[in-house]
Formats: sequence, C-alpha cells, structure tokens
Amino acid sequence: MPIRSVALTALTLVLLASRALSQQLPPTFPVVHDDIARVVSAPVQAPGEPGIHSPLLAAAGLGVLGWGVGALAVHSMHGDCFGEFCDFEGIFYGGAAGGGLGLALGAHLGNRRRGNFLLDVAASGVVWGAGYAMMRSFVANDDGNGLALTAILLPPTQLLATVLVERASGRARAGRSP
Repeated sequence: MPIRSVALTALTLVLLASRALSQQLPPTFPVVHDDIARVVSAPVQAPGEPGIHSPLLAAAGLGVLGWGVGALAVHSMHGDCFGEFCDFEGIFYGGAAGGGLGLALGAHLGNRRRGNFLLDVAASGVVWGAGYAMMRSFVANDDGNGLALTAILLPPTQLLATVLVERASGRARAGRSP
C-alpha cells in the first residue's frame, strides 16, 4: 500500500519538524563581573509573537494532511461495509477528525506553541459541529444551495476560528492584550 506509507512518512516528517518550530530560549548572555562579587547579566527578551501568516499556513497544511490521513485510516478500517455510501461516510468522518486535529496542531505549532492546544482542538470541533448541524438541517429540508454554501464555507471558517483562538490563548498566557 504505497499511499499508506506516503501518508505515514509525511506524518512522521511533520512530527519531527515540529521540534524545529518549537519555541527555544535565546542563548545566554555573557556574564559581567565587576570588583564586587555580584554577577550582572543582560535582561532576556522573549521573541515577539509571529504574524498571522505562520499559524494560518501551518494550520492549513497540517489540516489538509490530517484530513487525508484520517480519511485513509477510516476508509481502510471499513473492510466489511457493503452500503452504497459507507465508504464516503467513513472518509467524511475520518477526514473531519483528522483535519480538525491537523488544524489545531498546525495553528499551535505555527504560533510557536504559545497558546493552549486543547482549546484549539475544542474550537475546531465546535465550529465543525455547528457546520455539521447546519448541513444536516439543510439535507432534511432538501435545501441543496444551503448545503453547498455550508460545505464551501465550513473549512475556511474552521481554519480562521482555530487560528484566532490559538493566538488569543497565546496572548492570554503571555499577559499581553490584543
């Protein structure tokens, strides 16, 4: 199964690369000694908050990767499914779960792990749940236009909401205001 090995290799590379994106402390400053036996060092400044582009791009990339991995994982688990839409249902739910986790992880890593990852996962899940409920109501009312509009607008809304929650929780942790 070459697709599985490609997906697992990509996921492994992303997890290994996340260490390079993690927040690192600046190098220590030289210590200045004077005639008195006290030690003075320069103040340490934390690096500034990254721009919005970094968490957006990381979240979008890992969201697409997570969607693909989740869809493939659930699709491969449905070996005994004989329904007409069974495969599509598994791909949909697996992709939604993997995509939501990928969005949250990408936003968190793109923001240099400043925010709250669990809050990012919750935000992504709440937006997806609201969109899913809207799509179900449109299907029940035979409103194809509403269904299509929700399906088109849900992923970018989920992406933006997850990134904004990550940035807000990162500012709250650092004690900064927006």
